[in-house]
Amino acid sequence: MSISERVQKSMAQGSWIRKMFEVGASLKQQYGEENVFDLTLGNPVMEPPAEFHRELRRLVENPLPGMHRYMQNAGYAETRVAVAAQLALETGVKFTMGAIIMTCGAAGALNVVLKTILNPGDEVVIFAPFFAEYINYIDNHGGVTRVLPTNEQFIPKLDVLETAIGVKTKAVIINSPNNPSGAVYSEDFIRQLGELLSKKETQYGTPIFLISDEAYRRIIYDG
Repeated sequence: MSISERVQKSMAQGSWIRKMFEVGASLKQQYGEENVFDLTLGNPVMEPPAEFHRELRRLVENPLPGMHRYMQNAGYAETRVAVAAQLALETGVKFTMGAIIMTCGAAGALNVVLKTILNPGDEVVIFAPFFAEYINYIDNHGGVTRVLPTNEQFIPKLDVLETAIGVKTKAVIINSPNNPSGAVYSEDFIRQLGELLSKKETQYGTPIFLISDEAYRRIIYDG
């Protein structure tokens, strides 16, 4: 077979999330959709708001000149300006268009970041339990995954992280709210994590990037 051994191995192992999704689809056909609770893929249960569909129709009926041509690599300028303004409003940090790069989804963003910062053999720290695809994203760009444990509340153990960080550590990925545990990291924890990474950067004389995957930041239920 002309497919690489690496890809053949990945195909054979497959994604357990996808496998469970397929099993769920089969069970729905067997027992009825209302009797199966599918917690595999993060599919929304609600449809997009009516305003979304109206805006799509408006754009189709009133096409802008050149709207289907290539754009700047970082994305449309007006989109980046709008995103920067929204982030500044939400965080109080002065974001500018130059700090914003548009990508095709969160997976695309993570792959772009890792490709940008990783040299072969660089280590990326993730915390268990984690989104399974992180390992593939890191491997895509020659990185080595270091998986560290969390406490009983699924919060990373900073003392364990401090010991694990070495001269080859290039990045730490955090995911809050977390997939799959649902844990939400506190502001105090984030500050302590930042201080630890700054200390380790000084110790080893190398940059250590903190990559924050916030795909679920608007899905928090306070009780």
